[in-house]
Amino acid sequence: MTRRPSRVLAPLWAAASVLATLDAGAAERDEGRTSRLLAGITTLSADAWQGRRAGTAGADRAADWIAAQFQAAGLEPGGDAGYDQRFVFIDGAKLGEANRLTAAGRRYRVTKDFQPLALSTRGEAAGPIVFAGYGIVAPDLSYDDYAGLDVRGKVVLVLRHGPRWGTGDSPWERFLGLRRKALTAHRQGAAALLITTGPETPTGDELVPFSIDAALGDAGLPVLSIKRDVAKHLFYGSGRSLSAAQQRIDETGKPASMRLAMSASLEADVHPTRAVTQNVIGVMRVPGAEESLVIGAHYDHLGRGGPGSMSEDDSVHHGADDNASGTAALIELARSLAPRTRSLKRNIVFIAFGAEEFGLLGSAHFVKHPTFPLDTAVAMANLDMIGRLGPNALGVFGVGTSPVWRDFVETANENLGLPLTLHDTGYGPSDHASFFAAGKPVLFFFTGLHSDYHRPTDTADKIDVVGVGRIVSLAEQLLAALATSEAPIPFVDPAGVTW
Repeated sequence: MTRRPSRVLAPLWAAASVLATLDAGAAERDEGRTSRLLAGITTLSADAWQGRRAGTAGADRAADWIAAQFQAAGLEPGGDAGYDQRFVFIDGAKLGEANRLTAAGRRYRVTKDFQPLALSTRGEAAGPIVFAGYGIVAPDLSYDDYAGLDVRGKVVLVLRHGPRWGTGDSPWERFLGLRRKALTAHRQGAAALLITTGPETPTGDELVPFSIDAALGDAGLPVLSIKRDVAKHLFYGSGRSLSAAQQRIDETGKPASMRLAMSASLEADVHPTRAVTQNVIGVMRVPGAEESLVIGAHYDHLGRGGPGSMSEDDSVHHGADDNASGTAALIELARSLAPRTRSLKRNIVFIAFGAEEFGLLGSAHFVKHPTFPLDTAVAMANLDMIGRLGPNALGVFGVGTSPVWRDFVETANENLGLPLTLHDTGYGPSDHASFFAAGKPVLFFFTGLHSDYHRPTDTADKIDVVGVGRIVSLAEQLLAALATSEAPIPFVDPAGVTW
């Protein structure tokens, strides 16, 4: 049954319908696509580049190779220096010897009872302890754990995660990052932040790994992860237990913040290490065009494991699916779309992002320091882990970030017949989230997690290359239709939130 488009969707609908008919046949005739994709994935995931960890020679070699592919495809350099947009990032941290935490005369053991986070500021703090629930400030949800609290100069204790976490009905996803909680506490004037996993949270009681969220800078205050027993002790004499406080928040949806009876003295001795990496940017420039589309994929991976790895094996983590698959697809899209420049009305910007595995650092850097006016970017599409289609459905996320997306994607797919699962959210652990946070409509293509995720066994021989080619064909039609049309692509937040 053919859908009848609304007046708003008609221009994009027409473009998608025409291209779905014409380009599907072209993709079928392009017998070289599969071999090119396989060659690209095999090259990027080879042992020679040692897992492409950001800040290493292997990642730099991969970036140089991608730039050469962009140039061969006819893209213009779009970086600060040729195709490169270089940036400095914190690639880790070392734990010093002066870490301490004391409360009510009890001195706790570092790495046993507490542990600083890599995002922590190095320094000392002391003061009364204030419990601030989950550490969330969300005016749009009429929720504020800091309402009525004066935390200036005090030590703030918060819970990990969010209300009803793990039950599948929590609206708090975008507030749960530890860096966001730390920055919120810092803005409130806190002297330090303690983070614990509450008794009512259905997870273990492990300390947050020291190395988590090594990013562009520290959070502005000392931040320690503490065990549940430590947090329970800090509640003594306050008239309420940690468990009761958490239950009250989860059951009522209202804060249960309070000043505790104890004070704490602490020191975080954290020494960050820094490295340099780059985004690789190529531009398909259309004469006279004022608007641009962004298509991206991160090219970095985990090197030989360490933080983020799901394996204790220090062999090369090849990252064939994550994300040589998306990077090879990005290059193939540049090859296939570049000859169409004269028929387009919007520029297309191709970005291979660096340091995604460190916390979306490459895309975050680009959004903060764009190499073209970001307000002229009308939408962003992201390719991450698209190599395991097989019998699975292709997940397309972000369809709720613009009213045009859902019908547009389904129309473009009619002649390709890919099994799709469509998701509204524009938030998620990949580079599209940086653009969504900047108020841009996004689409994210993803074939799902698997047993080789973040392990040395994510190798090129396990990639469904034909499936990658089918996804490239869909992305090609979508991008070509969007670039051929001048119809607006309105942005909405699926949660009804303006960021």
